[in-house]
Amino acid sequence: MKNSGLLWWISAFVLAAAAGFLTYGLLTTSVPAEASGTDNANTTPVIVAAVDIPFRRSIREEDLIVRNLAQDAVPEGAALTMDQVVGKMSTIDLFTNEPILTQQLVTPDVVTQQVALSVPDGKVVISVPTQSKLISNRLIRPGDHIDLMATFSVEVIRPQGQGPLPTSISLLQDLEIHAIILPATTVEEGPEGMIGQEGGVFRTADEGGQSVLLAVDAQDALSVRHILDVGGAIDLALRPTRDQTVAETTAVDQFYLADKYEIDLDRR
Repeated sequence: MKNSGLLWWISAFVLAAAAGFLTYGLLTTSVPAEASGTDNANTTPVIVAAVDIPFRRSIREEDLIVRNLAQDAVPEGAALTMDQVVGKMSTIDLFTNEPILTQQLVTPDVVTQQVALSVPDGKVVISVPTQSKLISNRLIRPGDHIDLMATFSVEVIRPQGQGPLPTSISLLQDLEIHAIILPATTVEEGPEGMIGQEGGVFRTADEGGQSVLLAVDAQDALSVRHILDVGGAIDLALRPTRDQTVAETTAVDQFYLADKYEIDLDRR
């Protein structure tokens, strides 16, 4: 009897141990690869949205998480690494837990012919014709910041009568060049002699079509348009990198120059 009782306890212990190992095995295999931190041979880590990401906003690393998906559930073009996504913007709204597709991403500072995709909210893009040598000599690139200067005539009343007075002003400051349009005859430096693959630079058959595309407020766009329509000239000045200062300027005309340089305008 004693031997049979001992055998019973040994059998019970063995069965309990086997059940414990079986339970442990089932639990460890049922833990998702994402939670366990290990990759399952049948899954692929992909980049998904951790939050809703609106259309045309630069994507940050904190907006993203890595999630292991079954290999047959990974969509074509799914981003597999953070550097494929961070700093880009989506051409559509993205939603939480949605895999990020590389074909839906563009680089914010590289403007394609779908210019509308890269227009900042609240802005409009205008084309400003300018014969600036900074542009024709390829000393300015998309993404550089500039100031716009304008010269136009205003009607003034003076003792000797009414007439036009050429005046120069600082029209707009700290504008980012959205894109550049160059005549097809412009000579491009470099071994290839081509700029067809440079983002934000486009060609035109119009020899006088050199211009810059700028994203501005709607009211500023009207100011630029009016100056051009009344025959004014617009030029640009290149800003230092990361200079966001706004300078106080004074309109320049012949009277300003006469005061500054002590020029006698009364030559009687």
